[in-house]
Amino acid sequence: MPDPIDAFIAEQRLYELVERHPAFKGFRVEKILKTGPDQLTARAKFQGKRVVIKRSLLSESERRVLEAKQELDILAKVMSAPPYRVNECVAAFPDLGLIVLSFVPGIRLDKAIKQASHQERHDLMKLSGGWLRTYTLGRVERGHHFSPGWWIKKTAGHRKENLSENDLSLFNRVLAHLRRLAPDLRGQSLAKAAIHADFVSINAHFADGCLYGYDIQGRAHLPIAQDVARFLVWTQVQTPALDDQTGFIHGISRSDVEAFLSSGVLPAEEYETILPFFIGLHVLRTIGSLRQNSQALEEVTQLAHRFIKGC
Repeated sequence: MPDPIDAFIAEQRLYELVERHPAFKGFRVEKILKTGPDQLTARAKFQGKRVVIKRSLLSESERRVLEAKQELDILAKVMSAPPYRVNECVAAFPDLGLIVLSFVPGIRLDKAIKQASHQERHDLMKLSGGWLRTYTLGRVERGHHFSPGWWIKKTAGHRKENLSENDLSLFNRVLAHLRRLAPDLRGQSLAKAAIHADFVSINAHFADGCLYGYDIQGRAHLPIAQDVARFLVWTQVQTPALDDQTGFIHGISRSDVEAFLSSGVLPAEEYETILPFFIGLHVLRTIGSLRQNSQALEEVTQLAHRFIKGC
């Protein structure tokens, strides 16, 4: 939750931004959801509808709003009905750095996963894989040659300056393991597509059998395995399957991995090659981003040990 003072300031600045614009007559902020140096997110009433409004605070905000609108308009053609949906673009004001999105019903996906029975969790994981597969439909390119060294270099310095001695040691062990995997992966074919690029369970809602993805910023053409690995690592760390007796694959709950992949989101030939590599990369990023008092720290530590051992 944002700091109350920050939320108050953000709300007043939002009102000041739109007060003279005719489209915002009767506009009312209900709640500031997020504040930060990059973006403001608020729940609001706009033209009589409950919406989510986002304000880009970065440079080139006009371009960012246009890119987000373009991507959402494309997705609305294939993800506007159950079971896979996105929050749609209601209106865009590039000159103001604002985009207005449809309000998403239901509960956040991570809460649904946490509350789920074993079978319900399986169904939610498969549904999540299906959402990502639908997101990429018609925009997949195969045959790209993988360059693991580039990805390792990009990730090696990721937020590790404040790690404890033990966490830094673990970080370096995972990094060393990835470097051992890299030679056999160099030049391998992989699938790329327009992906979400931050598809995790806090960026989706579940309601009446339908999955709604949100926080879509614009098109990112990247390996599909990157989004698959991100979702699986996040789920394992934040909402581990406490009663799962199926074992692990690459450090992740076997039942979660198998359910997600059963959607057909990823080519089968990447299951034991490209996917575990990206799982390792996301383990590194997670070690580098968790605070020392985080309840998830122990889970990512166990995940990292399992990943290194290959289980």
